[in-house]
Amino acid sequence: MIEDKNLNYQYITCNEQLSLLCDALKQATTISLDTEFMRTRTYYPQMGLIQLYADGHLALIDPLHIDNWQCLITILRSQSLQKYFHACSEDIDVFMYKFDLIPTSILDSQVVASFLDNPICSGYATLVNKYLQVKLDKSETRTDWLARPLTDKQCHYAAADVYYLHPLMDTLIEHVTAKGWFTAAREECQTLLRKKQDIIQPENAYQYIKKASQLKGVALNQLQRLAKWRLEYARSHNIAVNFVLHEELLWKIARYQPTSLAELTALGMHGREIRLYGETIVNMLKQPILQPLAELVRTVDYPNYKKIAQHLKMAADNIASDTGLNQELILSRRHINQYVEWLTDPTQQPLPEIVSGWRKPLFADYLSA
Repeated sequence: MIEDKNLNYQYITCNEQLSLLCDALKQATTISLDTEFMRTRTYYPQMGLIQLYADGHLALIDPLHIDNWQCLITILRSQSLQKYFHACSEDIDVFMYKFDLIPTSILDSQVVASFLDNPICSGYATLVNKYLQVKLDKSETRTDWLARPLTDKQCHYAAADVYYLHPLMDTLIEHVTAKGWFTAAREECQTLLRKKQDIIQPENAYQYIKKASQLKGVALNQLQRLAKWRLEYARSHNIAVNFVLHEELLWKIARYQPTSLAELTALGMHGREIRLYGETIVNMLKQPILQPLAELVRTVDYPNYKKIAQHLKMAADNIASDTGLNQELILSRRHINQYVEWLTDPTQQPLPEIVSGWRKPLFADYLSA
């Protein structure tokens, strides 16, 4: 089946239209939502469009001329209104930056579909084709959503992203409920939302640098300083962190601790970077170290990591065979790392996901052995 090329959507461009739309949705119990945005060189996503579909109302909300969002914020915060998204992580980023909130009562079709033995990163068009037998045109994926005016084709593409999401979610929920995994799927969506609340603190930014564990002593302290400065600069100037200074260069500066602009240049820092940040970085590196940092230990270097990881992977294989669930949904490297770190320090909160929530009974026999 080919998608409907005549979707009847409303294009919202002002506060009054948005208010009327929100009033019309007061009796809705479910709403499909999506956003289009640009995030090429910026730290924060730049909202280009909000799409929603509920109670027969299909709307594209143009944010460029709207300044009163309270009625939509009320919808996003409503606990009683079930919100459908697909791959919602970046949509949540958009709402966090624009409205300083995380929508409540979210079900993510990508997450729900993963409980039906689909890949955990299944694309929207793939799922719509599989479950609704509708082939979507995805040719507008690379659109500049901040450019105006948007073409009819771009608007149709955006509208389809929520129009088919409603029946897709209804179908997925029916299937996953029949298999007994709906409660687990809902919990997995809530776990995703909790993770979005974990905002990186600038003083901890160095821990996310890939080769941070290779540095020790003064070099590690310098990496902490540099990473903190870079993240704070990126946020205050809305520049993607690697467009301030690339991670590899940041690490090299911490490792070799240059004392002049010439030495910075020798490490690979050039032109605009030198002009903007050179003196700041050199002066930063000259500041005394007041409290040395403890060495970072990679989780994979913990005692018995390999043995524990192998045991968990074996358990996950068996669980997948017994339940029909996707092995990569049952256990990821992140789950393994969580568990190993918790074994080292059982006071850590929250508990690892394989000893709490829906995974706990699946792993119970394997972890008690």
